[in-house]
Amino acid sequence: MEKNPGNPDELFTARTAVLAAEIELLEQVRPLQNLLRDALINREWADYEHLADSMGNLGAAFRKLEERRTELFGKGRRFYDEAARLPPAKRDRLTALYRRLKMQTLEIRLANDSLADYIKESRAAVNRILENAYPDRKGKIYSSAGTERETEMKSVLLNHIF
Repeated sequence: MEKNPGNPDELFTARTAVLAAEIELLEQVRPLQNLLRDALINREWADYEHLADSMGNLGAAFRKLEERRTELFGKGRRFYDEAARLPPAKRDRLTALYRRLKMQTLEIRLANDSLADYIKESRAAVNRILENAYPDRKGKIYSSAGTERETEMKSVLLNHIF
């Protein structure tokens, strides 16, 4: 890890740099997120796997930036308490970056929730189809040893449109 800056100007520069880097990284996530969703919906599994790996790499890079941000702002401290100590011009610059970061994070979270809902509904639809196709199971699934297993399926891939 980099050493924390000593003087207030260096600290301000480091803080704005880490916030700007996080924003830049999140700007890469949104288009990738859309491609990932499209690959899932269109059942393009090779593309999905490649995009998921890319998303994982972005996540790892973001975690490193978050660690650096925590280091620069102090763990457990409130951002706006720290920003309030700055002169107005610096405070405005820093809080504008922080708000932009939070808005992008919220947009990504909403898109993730939407995709999770799609997956949940798809899984429920498959469960209903299987329950209708095999009514004697009554929603139960058994292991090869004959013991009952969890009824919710974790990974079922269908390459047909119903």
